[in-house]
Amino acid sequence: MLKYTQEFELNISPKIIFPYLLNPKNLEEWFAQKVILEDNKIYNFFWDNAEHFATVTHIRTNHHIKYEFLDNNRKEQENPPYIEFRIQLSELTNTSFLRVIDYSEMTNEKELKELWESLVAELCDCVGL
Repeated sequence: MLKYTQEFELNISPKIIFPYLLNPKNLEEWFAQKVILEDNKIYNFFWDNAEHFATVTHIRTNHHIKYEFLDNNRKEQENPPYIEFRIQLSELTNTSFLRVIDYSEMTNEKELKELWESLVAELCDCVGL
């Protein structure tokens, strides 16, 4: 497992970005092929036509959300893979920063960097940046 962190400067309000990190329809626009919220607690993310189940373990509206991935039986795992998004606003410059923390089985940092740069570019297109 590798913990990968990357920060992106975005010139947009956290209130505009945050729904794209939480709502299934918004997540489908940039993050996954399909996202289904089951029973208001389990997210079912589809990548390459494979299901990946996750729950939100931490959330602070307009600031932070963390998805921890479940096993194939939708059960919690010990030391689970996760994706965490943190939005920070610089009051000095009034610029938002999106920090992505990806703790996963992907171990190639170059591929992760390219993946997240591509995904965040899609996110920027969605929000009009």
